[in-house]
Amino acid sequence: MIISFLIKALLEENSVSVAKLGTFYVKKMSAYIQEDIVFPPQNMIEFDYSKEIEGFDFVNKLSKWQQIRIDEAQDKILEWVDLLEKGLEHNKTVYFENFGTFSKDNSDKIVFQSLVIPQLNIENEGLEPVFIPLKKEDDIKPPVKDKRIVLQKKKKKRDLFWFILTISVAVVLLFVLFFKNEIKKCCQTVFTKNEYHVILDTTNNEKDLSINNVEDEQTAEIELPVETITEQNPNLSTNNIEVIKDEKKNDNLISLAIYKELYVPYNKGYFYVIAGSFMQEESALLHIKQKKLEQYHAKLIVHPQSPRIRVCVGIFDNEEEANKIAGQLDKNYWVLK
Repeated sequence: MIISFLIKALLEENSVSVAKLGTFYVKKMSAYIQEDIVFPPQNMIEFDYSKEIEGFDFVNKLSKWQQIRIDEAQDKILEWVDLLEKGLEHNKTVYFENFGTFSKDNSDKIVFQSLVIPQLNIENEGLEPVFIPLKKEDDIKPPVKDKRIVLQKKKKKRDLFWFILTISVAVVLLFVLFFKNEIKKCCQTVFTKNEYHVILDTTNNEKDLSINNVEDEQTAEIELPVETITEQNPNLSTNNIEVIKDEKKNDNLISLAIYKELYVPYNKGYFYVIAGSFMQEESALLHIKQKKLEQYHAKLIVHPQSPRIRVCVGIFDNEEEANKIAGQLDKNYWVLK
């Protein structure tokens, strides 16, 4: 009897509490597949065990439905709960038709396994489990490719390639038109540098020829020991030293002709006659060409403490003599210590 009223109460409310037992509530379960069977959605009863539940709402409902006093309704409920607990003491399970099965777990708590109750599943009436044989992976055939789709994909890729190529060419043309002045300046700079290098090569060739001629003419006259030059400039090896000395010039002068490279190494203790100072090598070489400084075997020198490139037309081991020669050549020439 109590079972029928429990179901009636669950139709009105989603949950019903029974004193000294626990709470019953309706749980909606979605459709699911188990093995090869599709089960329809169902409303099942879940149960939470608790001895502290009082359940006054269910007592009031039972009193109203039975037309009895509240204390009588409460006694009937407690009597049913007591019978259920005694039944579980003697049996592992207690089954109620069209409701479900009560049992006890390892912690001695009462648990409930619900049946599918028709009154709670009126909305799902007529839905039965359906058997659907599932296809095995071996039976599944790969989809047939449509040749038209493949051709369309290839056409899209080709169109995309030409679109990207067209955009790239347009961007390059716009870049060239926008920066044409800067590109022209860069080209002029490259051509100028090439011209400077041609001038430098020509100058070096002329210097080599002049040095060879001077060596041939003065070999018999010059008999200075190699040790004298190596002591004055330790950066030169004995194989590369070529002594060119004019009797009319001062003995303190170290000829620039002995240097095979374009740049003269800076050595502290020597005095360098400077004919010009520049930030770029090209400007220094152009200055040598314009001022015809090749006759002095002009070289380039860089001081360790300054990035500027100086044009050197003479090296002396005496400062007074260096200043004298600088003044004789040009009033604007000066001496680097």
